Amino acid sequence: MTSQPGEALLRAAGICKHFAGVRALVDVSLELFPGEVHGLLGANGAGKSTLINVLDGAVRPDSGSLRVSGREIALGSLSASRSAGLAVVHQELMLFPDRSVEENVIAGILPEGAFRFLSPRARRRKAETALQRLGAFLDVRARVDALPLAHRQMVEIARALCRGGSILILDEPTSALSRPEARGLFDAIRGIVAGEAAVIFVSHRLDEVFEITDTLTVLRDGRVEGRWRTADADIATITRAMVGDLADERPPERIAASEARTAISIRGSAAGLPPVDFAIGAGEVVGLAGLEGSGVSTLVQMLGGVVPVNGRVEVGGQPVRFRHPSQAIRQGIIYLPPDRKKGGLWLEHDAVFNIGAALVEKTPIGWLRRKSLAKSAASGLAQVGVRADALFEPVRRLSGGNQQRVLLGRLLQAGPRVLLLNDFTRGVDVRAKASIHRVVRDLAASGLAVCITSSDLEELLGVADRIVCMRAGRIVADGLRGQFDKLSLLATVSTAS
Repeated sequence: MTSQPGEALLRAAGICKHFAGVRALVDVSLELFPGEVHGLLGANGAGKSTLINVLDGAVRPDSGSLRVSGREIALGSLSASRSAGLAVVHQELMLFPDRSVEENVIAGILPEGAFRFLSPRARRRKAETALQRLGAFLDVRARVDALPLAHRQMVEIARALCRGGSILILDEPTSALSRPEARGLFDAIRGIVAGEAAVIFVSHRLDEVFEITDTLTVLRDGRVEGRWRTADADIATITRAMVGDLADERPPERIAASEARTAISIRGSAAGLPPVDFAIGAGEVVGLAGLEGSGVSTLVQMLGGVVPVNGRVEVGGQPVRFRHPSQAIRQGIIYLPPDRKKGGLWLEHDAVFNIGAALVEKTPIGWLRRKSLAKSAASGLAQVGVRADALFEPVRRLSGGNQQRVLLGRLLQAGPRVLLLNDFTRGVDVRAKASIHRVVRDLAASGLAVCITSSDLEELLGVADRIVCMRAGRIVADGLRGQFDKLSLLATVSTAS
């Protein structure tokens, strides 16, 4: 990859942006060279998304300039950015769910009018080629809304590749990808920058950042905190730059795995999943580890009543049968989906509405009052560590970490005894993750049973008392977290049967 010779491909200088008096960006500058993969890092709220939107033309800054290949680019113009060769893949996907994979991928070149002149065979070939560059061999005839989240993300990236251009900005592109899929993406990135193109890579997964990038820029509180060649930096330095003194905090000691009674157990199978025998104890945090397609997500959905079970489920030693998640909720089994914006939150409503929604079935509708809901919501926010002044803000304005905590606060209002958290910190920064982990440990210490899944194996090692590994739909290992390290855990979940 690049040694940064010659003229910068992209040069942003002196970018400043305020929102309602809040400084989002302060004198931010960024240079990107041909053949370079540039890591853009920072905690939630550091200004990364605002900077990406400025480069994309979606947000007009208060001041600053942008040049691509030496040419001045009009700020605040989507068409100008597109014409300059910038393509952005946002963390929140922007697909047409009722259309096919092929139509979504080819939509990336619609502005150039190419769609009208492509035969059906040519359209399909272009879509398949873009996906294959990512190592994603999907049925291009399938509807996008029938795909799992990881595959939808690959479609979004493939569409950006179809646009061509010289600068690709990837915002958390691996947040929903398995390790093999991420490797395919990295191969594609290396191919992209082998020419005269360049990539801005945004991720909270620092191991991936160090693997794929050439240079790093860290934002904190809207300012550039530092720049490094990746080879000259280390994770400790970058983490400290991202979060300051919080980087030196040590997480509290993990509680011992509970010997108490079983909170929930399952012996049975589901469509596409062989029979499993699995249980969680009260006061225990169990981490489910597995690659994409291992059965981890299916198992946690079976526990939460999302996927029907052929077999026996017991809650507190009593047999139950869930035909719908609402039946699981009445038993105190609360499931949190991986896509908080699609399956968890009302983004246009405030935290009072979102947290108060948990009280609808518990309170006669005539007694629901805004004042009482606000009081309950304030208590819920305090429990999960969200600032009080966020109570009446539309949830869409909150950072990803605070959105996730609002959702967790709503779940707690339902009075759970089992929490099922499916990839529950996806797209959440280091500081917010640490805060959510403390909440989870505190909940388990109070007697709740907690089951978590995560695409980040280090996260499971950091928060779970016990880790259960799955491969090809079967449980292949079950032990206390001290029996694993990252390498052994990865080997366990990825080694062929």
